[in-house]
Amino acid sequence: MDQKEQQNLFCFREEAARLLLLCNTQLALSVTQSDGDILSLSTVFQDLAAICNQLENEKSTSSKLDDLHQQIQHSVNNGVMAFQFYDRLTQQLSHIQQTMDQLSHLIQDSENLADEDKWHALRTHLKNSYSMESEHQIYDAIMEGKTKQQALEIYHHIEQQQGDDDIELF
Repeated sequence: MDQKEQQNLFCFREEAARLLLLCNTQLALSVTQSDGDILSLSTVFQDLAAICNQLENEKSTSSKLDDLHQQIQHSVNNGVMAFQFYDRLTQQLSHIQQTMDQLSHLIQDSENLADEDKWHALRTHLKNSYSMESEHQIYDAIMEGKTKQQALEIYHHIEQQQGDDDIELF
């Protein structure tokens, strides 16, 4: 292998490293996001258990029972919303797995390893497969050469600007 071929392979190895960094960063974000949702889910069901205990011990007016019923309904709704994290997490992890599978196939074939069009096609396919804004933000940051930490900081900064009450549809 001559020096020019080694330089080309080095470039494609950089590309592989960048895509692996993308996967790693998205995985880190997915885990971080799910931590808060799990905590929220745990709190919701602890609240429901406490309200149920109050209902069992309640011997007063129906107005008090109506209030407790509304509290239960609110807690159940919050619990359902918190369970939606699982769908988001599953989708993100699925995208990460697809990226890693496609990258693995690409770098296993020596002919594809140095084919710039194949690398470009992989990046385009990855970007087009994303349905959540957070995935696009992470992708763009990593492809611009940002580190994992920088990409996550960009994501969190944008998330704070949009507000915590926004629900990301996918």
